[in-house]
Amino acid sequence: MHGLISPKMLSKQLVRLLKKLCINRPEVISRVISEASKCNTYVETINPHVSDALHWNVKRDYPETLTSEFFRFSKELMRKLRFGSVDLIADVTEENFYGTHTGLYTHGWTGERGVVSRFHYLVVSALFRNKIIPFYVEILPIGVYIAEALGKALDWFKGLNLHIRSVLLDRGFYSGDVLNTLQVERAKYLVFVPKNKWVKRMINDNPQDCVLEHEIKYTKNKRNCAVSSSHVFFHEQEDYTWVFATNIQFEDMKMYVSLYKKRWNIETMFRVHDEARIKTKSVQPEIRLFYFLISMLFLLIWNLYAKDKSSFKRFIIQTCEEIKQLLKKIHA
Repeated sequence: MHGLISPKMLSKQLVRLLKKLCINRPEVISRVISEASKCNTYVETINPHVSDALHWNVKRDYPETLTSEFFRFSKELMRKLRFGSVDLIADVTEENFYGTHTGLYTHGWTGERGVVSRFHYLVVSALFRNKIIPFYVEILPIGVYIAEALGKALDWFKGLNLHIRSVLLDRGFYSGDVLNTLQVERAKYLVFVPKNKWVKRMINDNPQDCVLEHEIKYTKNKRNCAVSSSHVFFHEQEDYTWVFATNIQFEDMKMYVSLYKKRWNIETMFRVHDEARIKTKSVQPEIRLFYFLISMLFLLIWNLYAKDKSSFKRFIIQTCEEIKQLLKKIHA
């Protein structure tokens, strides 16, 4: 695919997404959004009149509607490329909020550097070779069961007819509820385990590499539950031990570390994503999620079609120019 086609594709997909969400004047809105993304600024700064109309339209939707529409777009694009087998990587990323508003989606924070609360987003991505494709994004309310959100993402992914080689999760996902969900979904998983009291005791009692079966007790919906999982203890160095909860079997312990390090790609993805993040002062979860999804859409198409041809920032700049050309043709 020629390099110039990718920004053109993104501009058309962006307009298409806006139409799906019943956004008025989608071509004009797409130009303002792409300009704000290119400059890492507020839509209000680019065009305050457009931002008012856009926010009014977006607030009519529910966060669940935005999440499902984004998945439909990613599903359509990923199906065409027929990846076959992929690894899934999930993470929760945070967005700072500097106001005093409290609500269902603003998670309290320390107040350090003026940040009193944060918005949380669950992002689930497919890793294929050197490409990481975000296909599921959900804004998380306070008190949500992360296992349920992850389970929903896995259920939706089954509709793509792709094989999941493994699900790679960091220590923030380590819980009996999440492990139980992964087992119910029959997914191969590798979860990094935090060094709690039990883990530290096992490391001290077992100086050699080993695999131990451990039962994790947890409470959900006022019920006591438990789930068992294998825990791998690998002493890579004298002063550091890797610990994973997993249902994957490797003869060579180093393979667990090699597999888990694939998950680090998502940290790089978030850093790249920040280059196109659109700022907003709104406290409305629908608006927050909408802008987050737009920058994720940019990242999705760049990974699929243009990563080997240009940098992400250059890709956004080219897309902005493509949208301007599209508007000229419409008004000609």
